[in-house]
Amino acid sequence: MSNTTVAHPVTSSFKIETLTSLISLQAIEADWRKLEIDNSGKTTVFQSYDWAMAWCQAYLETDSKTELHVLTGKINGHVAFILPLAKTRKHGLTILDWLTDPIGQYGDILCAPNHNPQSWLEVAFQHLVKTKGIDLVRLRHVRANGNVHEFAKANLQDAKYNERAPFLDLTAYKTEADYDQRYTSTQRKRRKKIRKSLEDMGQVNFKTVNIGQEVDKLIEDSISEKNAWLSDRGRFNRIMGCAQHVNFLKNVSRSKSGTLNLLATELSAGGKPVSWEIGFRYQGTHFAYITSHVNALTDLSPGRLHMDLSQRLALVDGQKTFDLMVPYDVHKDSWSSGTIPTNDYFMPVTALGKIYGFAYLCNLRPLIRKIYYSLPPQALRLLQPLTRR
Repeated sequence: MSNTTVAHPVTSSFKIETLTSLISLQAIEADWRKLEIDNSGKTTVFQSYDWAMAWCQAYLETDSKTELHVLTGKINGHVAFILPLAKTRKHGLTILDWLTDPIGQYGDILCAPNHNPQSWLEVAFQHLVKTKGIDLVRLRHVRANGNVHEFAKANLQDAKYNERAPFLDLTAYKTEADYDQRYTSTQRKRRKKIRKSLEDMGQVNFKTVNIGQEVDKLIEDSISEKNAWLSDRGRFNRIMGCAQHVNFLKNVSRSKSGTLNLLATELSAGGKPVSWEIGFRYQGTHFAYITSHVNALTDLSPGRLHMDLSQRLALVDGQKTFDLMVPYDVHKDSWSSGTIPTNDYFMPVTALGKIYGFAYLCNLRPLIRKIYYSLPPQALRLLQPLTRR
């Protein structure tokens, strides 16, 4: 696959380039990493170079329907802008999604300081409109505080999927004693009851797992039990059910750059694991990516105690934010101090893309989701063959 270059209409020193090969992506590693550092604190782990490369290694070789389509903006030969996308075939259409979607939970651009993200986005989308063979550009989970939000809100179509990303501001607590004060007496009693139930099984231990093979096993066990929990409720999650997901997480765990760190923790009782968390540490934020527990112990709620211990650990380690990510659920209230709105946007390029965008994304998809989440487990189990497609 070759790269294409389109000069800015005003000056030839301003260029938009489309990277479609892994080699071309690796060639801009230094520029990408610099943008991560300089991006005014708006870059999340899901726009990091290490995250993108781990995804490429796990997915590109196994998914013939997905191709790289990363737009870079250069001035005088230096990368000042990155719009990370991937081209996929879905439902008979060719769609540009965020690179690493749906594994990546938030989507955004990277932009150099003192550059206007809106100006770059305007030129980039003018380029995308002229790209042959594209039916639709779809941007999921755009955060209200992200670089791309204002442009998307003003220029793209709202896909009518509004979410909230809950987070805990750890800077509000100087010590663990301060952290304790955030709990109500009812919440404290609930956590003590959970610990007592686990102690009946034996000594309770919370630890960080950082040895390669032990991390691999934790990843495998965590996802296996998560899928068992979903299956008992008749549900299917396309991320948890993805065959490459385990390999992807193992790739991330082996990252040696020091920029992105996978943090795996395990809660055990009587020497046996009862719950796990797979999180990522990035630029002062802990991203709680997967929380899971032994499905047979669901009634004991070990995950509640695990989350408490995980947030305490993040505080002790000097993290500034604990991000619980989308979707917003009521049970996350006790773990968060605020939420950041997220929205889905799209831009149709062809008539077929327009039909798909307005008919399916704006109308049919929200209706399907509403019906799906209102159905009892018995009905959902009957629908499982359809949800796995």
